[in-house]
Amino acid sequence: MKAAPKRVLALLLVAAGAALVFFLTVPLARPGGAAPAQVNGRTAVRLEGDAPVFAGAASVPIEIHAGAPLAGYAGFRSASAPGTLHARALALRGGPAQVVIVSLETLLVPGELEVEVLRRAGLPPGSCLLLAATHTHSGPGGTWNSLAAEAFGNGRYDRALRDSIAQSAAEAIRRAVGALRLARFHALSERWTNGPAVSRSGGPIEGRLTALQARDDRGVVGTLIVYGMHPTVVPRGSRAPSGDWPAAAASEIERRTEATALVLQGAGGDATWDRGGLAGDGPALAEALGARVAEEATRALAQAPAVSGAPVRCEVRLVSLPAAHASERIPWPLRRGASNLLALFADPYAAVARIGVAGLDLAGVPGEPVGALSRDGVQLVGLADGYLGYVEDPRRAARGDGESVRTWYGPGLAPALGIAAEGR
Repeated sequence: MKAAPKRVLALLLVAAGAALVFFLTVPLARPGGAAPAQVNGRTAVRLEGDAPVFAGAASVPIEIHAGAPLAGYAGFRSASAPGTLHARALALRGGPAQVVIVSLETLLVPGELEVEVLRRAGLPPGSCLLLAATHTHSGPGGTWNSLAAEAFGNGRYDRALRDSIAQSAAEAIRRAVGALRLARFHALSERWTNGPAVSRSGGPIEGRLTALQARDDRGVVGTLIVYGMHPTVVPRGSRAPSGDWPAAAASEIERRTEATALVLQGAGGDATWDRGGLAGDGPALAEALGARVAEEATRALAQAPAVSGAPVRCEVRLVSLPAAHASERIPWPLRRGASNLLALFADPYAAVARIGVAGLDLAGVPGEPVGALSRDGVQLVGLADGYLGYVEDPRRAARGDGESVRTWYGPGLAPALGIAAEGR
């Protein structure tokens, strides 16, 4: 090799080494600063309305074609056959306050999907919406135009599929609002001590079942269930689209009530499932587990007294997020570089919705909160209005315990979202 090419190669190696050292040692992550006027198509809003309270609900299919991207696990999977999942909506109105809760049988709800749902539903930025994923690990992916999201679990980006999911959600919202009628409510939030959720990382699980059911003289208008437990019953190797146990629970309640039922995640970031003597594997076990959740919710709701539902409250806050911060579990020589890598795709802001109805306080969390963040009197609803990764208890995150290895923002995320103990 001639001297000149050798010098060029040496200079390139030095430059690459210097760039690597810079990336591993110089902090590039920055906190979000003051929140803008809109985040994911949302603006800050606060609403309250008194009795009478009206309710409406609707379910719209999400059609998944063979070959469509599936979400749930790192790598790229695609559906081996067509399948049908659902978008469901529960609308509530008391006086000037109208709120809509939506469940999507997807892994998560990235900001761009929420923007598209708002646009297609014709909802203004100041609407009160809680849009949450059931977190099925066998449902449609492709909803996030991000290389990191594509590679690490949400599947290859598919704009047509994203728009189809958004259209189903928008149609469910329109139908639910159009079906509003005077309702009475039955509600509860209680510990389910012998429920199927169990810890997967050593921390305390939430273990709470929260349920809301709207009824009138004609029967059930709609049902909402919140229970934190990872929907990973259908195995990773499956290529058949599935809503896992939340879809099974919703379908069973709908069979019993002949009305739409939404099933959402609570603080289940660190909760997996225990078969507890249930028979079957894969889809059959998911059906059995969902039926168990539906049975417990039905039993509890049958004993809950009727209430008016008022007042209906809603608050949407736009919050600034801390700088990206890799887990304490990452070896310290690599931690700065890992934080810089996270900063390349971590959102600087989030929209956080909180809804009150029938004595329940539902606090949306744009990520996967763990059970240690659960507090009596407030039901966390995970995977709502965005995705910021896992949300660990600040003290556990600072020690590198629990689910902290899966966090993107370190100990500061829960306080920023207002769900740490000191933020209540």
